[in-house]
Amino acid sequence: MTRLLPLMLIAPIAVVSSVAYASETGAIRGTVTDESGEAVPGATITIEGVNIAGERETTSGADGGFRLGTLPPGSHEVLITKEGFATMRVLVSVRVDETANVPVTMISSVGSAEIVVEETLPVIDSTRSAVSTQMDAELIQNLPVGRSYQDVVKMLPGVHGRTDTQNGGPSTGNPSVRGEGQYGNNYLIDGISTRDPVTKTFGMNINFDAIEEIQVYTDGLPAEFSQATGMLVNVVLKDGADEHFGTAGYFINFDADPGQYMILDPVAGAEVPTDKRDFLSQSINLTAGGPIIQEKLWYMAAMDLGRSNIQYEALSEDMPYVRNDIQGFGKLTWFVTPNFSLQYMGGGSVSNIQNYETSGLFRSEAQARYHSDDFYNIATARLYPGAQAEIEAKFTYIDSNIDVVPLGGIEETPRVTDLDTGYHYGNYDSFDYNRRRRLGASLKWTQMAEFLGDHRIKVGVEGWSLADSRELVYTGPSYSYVDDNTGEEVNVNGVEYTALPSEGFDCTKEANYEDCYGYTEHVSVGALGHTGVVVGGFIQDDWTIAERLTLNVGARVDAELLNANVTDEDRGNRIYNGLMPAPRTGLAWDITGDAKNVLTVNYGRYYDIAGNGFADWGDSRSAFVYREWQWNDNIQDHELVWIQDPETDPLIYCTNQSLENLKQLEEEDPDTWGGLYDMSTEACGESRLKPYHNDKVVVGFTREILPNFALGIRGIMGATTDIPEDIDYNLDAWVITNPENKRRDYRALELVAERKFDGKWQLLASYTLSEAKGHLPGQFEISSGGASGSNGNEVGVYMDDIYDQETRDSFMENGYAWLVDGLYGLGTVDDDQGYYGYLPYHSFHRVKVAGSYTFDWVGGGTTVGAVYEFDSGRAWQKRGLVPLYGDYYAFPEGRGTRFMPAVHYFDLRVAHAIKFGAEREVELSADLFNVLGLESPITYMENDNSAFGATLYRQEPRSVRLGARFFY
Repeated sequence: MTRLLPLMLIAPIAVVSSVAYASETGAIRGTVTDESGEAVPGATITIEGVNIAGERETTSGADGGFRLGTLPPGSHEVLITKEGFATMRVLVSVRVDETANVPVTMISSVGSAEIVVEETLPVIDSTRSAVSTQMDAELIQNLPVGRSYQDVVKMLPGVHGRTDTQNGGPSTGNPSVRGEGQYGNNYLIDGISTRDPVTKTFGMNINFDAIEEIQVYTDGLPAEFSQATGMLVNVVLKDGADEHFGTAGYFINFDADPGQYMILDPVAGAEVPTDKRDFLSQSINLTAGGPIIQEKLWYMAAMDLGRSNIQYEALSEDMPYVRNDIQGFGKLTWFVTPNFSLQYMGGGSVSNIQNYETSGLFRSEAQARYHSDDFYNIATARLYPGAQAEIEAKFTYIDSNIDVVPLGGIEETPRVTDLDTGYHYGNYDSFDYNRRRRLGASLKWTQMAEFLGDHRIKVGVEGWSLADSRELVYTGPSYSYVDDNTGEEVNVNGVEYTALPSEGFDCTKEANYEDCYGYTEHVSVGALGHTGVVVGGFIQDDWTIAERLTLNVGARVDAELLNANVTDEDRGNRIYNGLMPAPRTGLAWDITGDAKNVLTVNYGRYYDIAGNGFADWGDSRSAFVYREWQWNDNIQDHELVWIQDPETDPLIYCTNQSLENLKQLEEEDPDTWGGLYDMSTEACGESRLKPYHNDKVVVGFTREILPNFALGIRGIMGATTDIPEDIDYNLDAWVITNPENKRRDYRALELVAERKFDGKWQLLASYTLSEAKGHLPGQFEISSGGASGSNGNEVGVYMDDIYDQETRDSFMENGYAWLVDGLYGLGTVDDDQGYYGYLPYHSFHRVKVAGSYTFDWVGGGTTVGAVYEFDSGRAWQKRGLVPLYGDYYAFPEGRGTRFMPAVHYFDLRVAHAIKFGAEREVELSADLFNVLGLESPITYMENDNSAFGATLYRQEPRSVRLGARFFY
């Protein structure tokens, strides 16, 4: 927190400013000429609109050029006046972080004539080399998509969002983009990151009808943005206005495809006829906005109430997935002066879920209950020193709690896992209590200038304090005993058992679990916390050197500090710091000078923070302290095969500070720590732990072939390196470093067609030929039947095989070959043992088409929207058992050596609007998802057992959503 003090001291001065982080505004530029093509200097350009308080004004320069920046997105009117010419009124749509080109030809006139020009401006921003898609309300509301921004973005090229690669089921709203997995994305609301500081997934839901625009970067992220190696999503919410507006809607969603299909029954170990998913979801959605005082004080508010009851295919009838949600926000905007505004937004959500686990691998008594609540506060100040400048500052506080506990609330009953089927029964494994917090501030200055060409310069600084705490209370019996080898007392706070019926280990309560194959003794250590501080700064310039050539140049630097072992009484100890210098550069060449043929080239380096989840491995007392026992036929008893306790066997970060701390421990207690410093230093070598990063090059060409209609082609090549991993050096020394053989590689050729909405129709279509390979993420999805998982950007089971050859030889020579063999398949620094290959979200070919057409009638209109997607089949593989870990973490055939069948998706929407006067409207809608009722498999069981290759999940069955909305 102390490292934020400089920024916090600046903040009161910047209260003449506004929020920072991501752009929430766009710009217009143009040239005013007469009928002969000569420049018209001194023309007055005024822009106004319902969501602009008052008006903004500038004048054309000696060359007739003009620019107006930092404009809110939406439809605006531009008024151009000059004595001796007819007044021109141009209707312009401004989009977030885009610059609209507005060429104006004035007509000589001696009267007071006014000419209104409907916008037919170029659809290509000829000043930008980044790959960004702006999805406005007309696009997202007219398509058959789930009513969430997370569902909308899956229609974009380069986004793999139909299947969740962590559990293998339908998407959970965290897609993989450009091969980076579901944890490489950043999610912003009104320019503020709301991403979960631990899981790196989206952190906030928002009312769908309150969205003004969604801006999505998939490539070429400008220096203004950070913490994303995949996709950055910025959801811009509606603000108040000088006219009252609002919506009230009711939606009901239900299954429409009764019958059965074949999916895996974990108990039977084979596919059996199973009833298709049966569900009913309902929601009420409300929004309202407008003026409290005209051109002075605006309000905006939204609220959602939702309930879902889903009978998943793999779940028995007595355990439906039941979810209840409530969420909302309120926003006030005060225009203190025409050039200075203050804004506050506060909101939150509460969710409760019964039968939280949906994979079908949990019996009813092993199910969980989920609860989450989050509350957020965002304060913004914005100052316009002139028509060409803006200063903004933002202050944010987000607090969230997530608890996952046994459905029955019983602590004494243990969980049992059947290693033959991956099935869990008896109880849920723990009471899992989590709290996350974000505190941040930012300051940004945007300036348009003219010297050696036109410039749009942005400079900014930002800082975040991230904190989390987690407490795990394990289920199962508690007891104490004395370790025969050490003579020390062992306190057990929960036990989990494993069954292996194929070998005669049924693991039953009746036998007091003495007939189990193995068991794991857990130790609960109380709440463990971590804190992170992230500070960063950037500078970027969109420099139009000549009328046809723009350079997008910039750089940013971020620094991250992580502390572990944080409690209410102790600030913990520093375990990691990373510096992230990230150059960004691009070029946009308007070949024909009319913004209709644009060539772009872009290179950038993109870092993501390690995150608080990474700090968990630096705790001296981990939530995952356990002793693992397995049956040994030779002694006809259970044998202790593994002890996980970072207090005695710590994970050492390959940083100078961590190694020096270890050296000090060795000097203080040589009996416990003797030799560990030398072993760890040898394991780390000369390298020191670095932040991981993605380097990406994008080359593209876009041509406008018809008004509002453009075609584009682009090639993308990226690589993510320096991904951290823990290395098992010799079972005693475990170090976290950046191994060379942990990386991701991506390349693609992409064709895109886009037709902007003109009140009648719109289209967004793409074809992507791609290849996504790597070691992580998706290293052991739950979809395979595995009991645990990792996000792939942190530490997991990869490289847990013993690296040091002398240690391996010693074990083999002294009767411990079973230990060496028991870890094979996990990979080492020198041998990835099949971990590199096609990643689980890879597919060679993907086609997406989304569009809508509106038929106008007297007193209303009918809109038909459709979404089609084709996937040639994503990669999957056989997973081999790693005996010492008791789960399927190996790749005996290599990663991604098999491919799922091709999958088609087709969704349809029909909406009819009935107008009541000029400002009121009722819309009746019907959305049909999976129109064709297709049932292609999307996930197979990957464990190398009797159920291998059986279908775990198929496409979601056909469903219908009916809705009614009132607009005013």
